[in-house]
Amino acid sequence: MAKTVKTRTRQQRKKKRKAIACLLSAVIPGTGHVYLGLIQKGISFMLIILLVAESLLYFSSTGMRINVPLLILLGLTIPIIYFYSVYDVLQETDQVNERRQVLDSEVYNWRKSMKFALVLIGEGTLLLLLHSRPSWFRQLIEQYGREVSAVGLILLGAVLAGIQAANVRKAALQPYRPTSSQLESTAERGNRHES
Repeated sequence: MAKTVKTRTRQQRKKKRKAIACLLSAVIPGTGHVYLGLIQKGISFMLIILLVAESLLYFSSTGMRINVPLLILLGLTIPIIYFYSVYDVLQETDQVNERRQVLDSEVYNWRKSMKFALVLIGEGTLLLLLHSRPSWFRQLIEQYGREVSAVGLILLGAVLAGIQAANVRKAALQPYRPTSSQLESTAERGNRHES
């Protein structure tokens, strides 16, 4: 009996608080995810905000024709990412706490790390291009900026749709497994009906 009480108190100590995660994410997007242990996701949010801000500064300060719709789109992207980061950290807190109750340690997933490494390389390259402002990059943006951005958005949409379809298909093939909190609530309801 004493052993189960100690294990429960350890698990309660490990629980991450929504308020702290939300506050951290509200101050700097991504830090709430880092607090939850979702380091890759947190760094991704930080780098995306940095990349969008750098792009906004690049396109507004260059001597080329100012593309107002692009500046508006980039300007609106920052609050969208900011509020999504806060929303996502609130959702992830429950999932992280539930996973911590089921498993004490997560298995290292190298595929996820490889994708993250490639994302970091891509974002670093874009930041370098935007910061160094090479003449060929400016000419590319001036001549083919609209077409490249349109094709890029189409490809991004197709990739995201493919990922979502694969996730739905994968979820449909897996058998239903209730979580530990669902099993506990079912057992509590059963105990109430018996008494």
